[in-house]
Amino acid sequence: MAFWRRDRRGKTPRGGTGRSGGTGSISVNVIDPRKPGPADRPGLLLGDRQLPRITVSSFTDRLAAHARSLHPPGTGPVAVVMQHRTFAEEDGVVFMGFAGRPGIVVRMTPRLRADLYGLGEAVAADGAVLYLDAHEGFLRATLVMPAMAVELDTGLLLREGNVQEFLAAAYATETVELHVQHTTHDRLLNYTCAAPGLRAVLDEGFDLYTQPPPADLRAALPAVNDSLNPAVRVPLRVTGNADLALTYEVDV
Repeated sequence: MAFWRRDRRGKTPRGGTGRSGGTGSISVNVIDPRKPGPADRPGLLLGDRQLPRITVSSFTDRLAAHARSLHPPGTGPVAVVMQHRTFAEEDGVVFMGFAGRPGIVVRMTPRLRADLYGLGEAVAADGAVLYLDAHEGFLRATLVMPAMAVELDTGLLLREGNVQEFLAAAYATETVELHVQHTTHDRLLNYTCAAPGLRAVLDEGFDLYTQPPPADLRAALPAVNDSLNPAVRVPLRVTGNADLALTYEVDV
């Protein structure tokens, strides 16, 4: 992770490293943004409707706080630069809206698929599908990709900042980025996708998934994942390659 600092007058950085240095220095720091933390801030908006309060910090929250801890007040804008692979979890699907970009990040091991050969070509040709099925207090999000023998199910709780940032960004643009990687090699699949119909699906289920969350999501999710609901099917059509770098500007 890198922090790029520029002064308020917009001068071009001259380089340099470390936490201090001259104006426009670049600092490289290590933090695991996947480690959750508490939060308490208003929910985001989907159109003109507000989501429940956020009580679990997002990647944005954690990285912004970390950037502010490294620079004195009044520093000015500090750009946090990351890559999607930083947020990945093995055999997990991560939904995030860091930097206002709705992204689905997948990191596979051989347990899910031997490698990525053939998968990128299939997704580029046929796209993928995202199901956003509303249930009492949560969304069941299912990513289905061609050339995959398994469906990737995830339970999304609205109290989590990452979930709300993903939903708000995807709702506003009806686009989703796919970032797929594998533990056996360095190939990255990074696509921008049009997601027509996503806004209507989220509107339809709003009153259900914004209810108080279930006491045990691990038990609630398997209870509803025996089939896919065609009414909440959102096609993901590949429109190009997504930028691998994420930049978020923090005002310090």
